[in-house]
Amino acid sequence: MDEITDFTGPGRLLRVSDGSGTPVLISHGTFSTAATCLPLAQKIGAGRPTYIIEWRGRDIGAGRVQHLDYTGLGDGEMAQAIAYVAQRHGAVHLVAHSGGGLAMAMALARHDLRARVRSLCVMGAQATRFYDGPWRFRMTMLALAQIGRRRGYWPVRLINIGPCNEASGIMDEWLGWNRTGVIGDTHGPLSPRLAAQKLPTLVLAGGGDRLIAPVAGCRDFAQMFGPQAQLELCGTATGYPEDFNHARLIRSRAAAQTLWPRIGKWLSEQDANIDPPRPSAYAIGQTGDTV
Repeated sequence: MDEITDFTGPGRLLRVSDGSGTPVLISHGTFSTAATCLPLAQKIGAGRPTYIIEWRGRDIGAGRVQHLDYTGLGDGEMAQAIAYVAQRHGAVHLVAHSGGGLAMAMALARHDLRARVRSLCVMGAQATRFYDGPWRFRMTMLALAQIGRRRGYWPVRLINIGPCNEASGIMDEWLGWNRTGVIGDTHGPLSPRLAAQKLPTLVLAGGGDRLIAPVAGCRDFAQMFGPQAQLELCGTATGYPEDFNHARLIRSRAAAQTLWPRIGKWLSEQDANIDPPRPSAYAIGQTGDTV
């Protein structure tokens, strides 16, 4: 990866590959870094200009607290990285894991970026169903929130879900959305603004992700983008080799062999203006969990 030295936005923009195809911009999620996305970027980036946006605050810790939330990520890292890549290569495909998808949704809702974006593919993003999770998990996360508010960051060593600490502002905003069931900003819910853009959107839900981004929450996220958005379950019921949990969507050999090629196919279909069929058994409008 090469850091883009003339990128003036917050965070770091890194180039993984060059090419003449439609560009791709990839974002990691919370508690993660650009290195988390590198294997995915290398898998789907052949023949394309491929970039990773790394959020600021990846070195957050004692004495290095940064006040950051999803609104700041959307206005900063995401909107400015999209503009940078699109200006140089044309309309860009967006690919994200977890919180990266939430940050990209925020950027799209708050800024006039539709002409610069070709499609959006998100793995395991939700912010409405945390309180549906197991009692013990919820209590652990809420206890961590109290620690985070005192320190200004959530210490990853207490939950062991990634390589770095995370800003408490990001996590508090996520918990707040889950509490109300509405993902929004000071202008109201994001969903009307996102649906109006009619952006080709694919949301991939891990069949074994029952804590961070359960299928029902991923469905809620997909519905914000309107009826043209697609939700796909990534599990044995739909032909995948395993029921992917949250982390294994972005870090596993099984994902590299089966799930990431699905993302590459999606990008190619959007380049060719093909509307791939939805898996009818897991259509967005279906009620209830599918696992």
